[in-house]
Amino acid sequence: MKHSDGNTSDKVPRPISSEQAQRGEAAPDPVLETPDADTEVVDKVITPTSIKEQEELTHKIKERLAEVESKTGK
Repeated sequence: MKHSDGNTSDKVPRPISSEQAQRGEAAPDPVLETPDADTEVVDKVITPTSIKEQEELTHKIKERLAEVESKTGK
């Protein structure tokens, strides 16, 4: 995958082997994209909020599971 192929879903440079790193070789076609200034603020807000919502939902599910297990004697 070359950077020019239009697929920007992978923003991490391609890994190199430890042998290549020890020889001082650079990663082939490293592509680390800078954040999009138009969406950077939104990205910083949405991600933590989504994680908090997921954690809250998980907590509610665990509470409900414990309640059901206590009623069924498991």
